[in-house]
Amino acid sequence: MSLLDGRRAVVTGAGDIGSVVAQRLHDHGASVEVWDASAAALRSVEAGGMGVRQVDVTDRGAVETAAKDAVAEAPVNVLANTAAVARFGSVAELDPDDWQETLDVNLTGVYLCCRAFAGLMAARGGGSIINVSSIGGLRGEPDFAGYCASKFGVIGLTQSLAREVGSFGIRVNAVCPGAVESQMNTETMARDARRYGMTIEDVEHQILARTALGRLVQPDDVADAVVFLASDLSSCITGESLAVTGGIF
Repeated sequence: MSLLDGRRAVVTGAGDIGSVVAQRLHDHGASVEVWDASAAALRSVEAGGMGVRQVDVTDRGAVETAAKDAVAEAPVNVLANTAAVARFGSVAELDPDDWQETLDVNLTGVYLCCRAFAGLMAARGGGSIINVSSIGGLRGEPDFAGYCASKFGVIGLTQSLAREVGSFGIRVNAVCPGAVESQMNTETMARDARRYGMTIEDVEHQILARTALGRLVQPDDVADAVVFLASDLSSCITGESLAVTGGIF
């Protein structure tokens, strides 16, 4: 018997992390539906045999409608919020519109999805909500003001919601990846390389030198943590933030 047999999951975000999270949940027996604002991003997920729904997580009405429609098909007992954007710049440099977009997607989007599903899960006997934060949600980094603020917020939201819904059999946890081998991380390294007159290889070497395991985090590493928190293996874990960083220091 697989870890997640008989469970139904909604995963927000069809990017490098979200698509792998969805596939790993599916591999462990869950029925999975993936949400993303981009129809193009959803096509590769749909080809993998999973359900898809085009949803903008920053749109309250769209999220509430999609959640009700999803639950009408079958109870949803796993929610994995992975949708995120990254906009770079110091507090002085970051455009206020980029700041707002980052908060809208990374924090308000998570809030809206948690809000939409928590009550539906409570009415159906509980579930597990996993919010993808970041190592940038555990400590601030220069030139990541908006991103770090949003990811710190996700952890606060996770802790508060866990205390609110625990009595309904709902667990709420966060996963905090370090530097993930992804398009977002590649863009970050390229930006740092330009800024400091280095090569991307030099930037990556500096990152690896700060990790105990000496490697980048893989999307599979994040997905395995999500599967653990979605399963009964973590039945007494809630309100926690699980760092998946390769031992970054």
